[in-house]
Amino acid sequence: MNESKVCRSPVSGIVVKVAAQVGQSLQPGDILVVLEAMKMETNITAPAAGKIAALRVNQGESVQAGQVVVEFE
Repeated sequence: MNESKVCRSPVSGIVVKVAAQVGQSLQPGDILVVLEAMKMETNITAPAAGKIAALRVNQGESVQAGQVVVEFE
């Protein structure tokens, strides 16, 4: 997998919000997904400008650290 085309979760937690949509154009720092881990919210943000090809998580799902949450075109 091309690591420049994916965004991975930095922590294990629960997806509390999916802020991005497939096909959406992004700027660096745009919020993609919000996770809750140990009572703290963690924003996963776009590492670079681009467009979303696929969302790999849904609200309410558990994710593991290192799991791919978003794929970019």
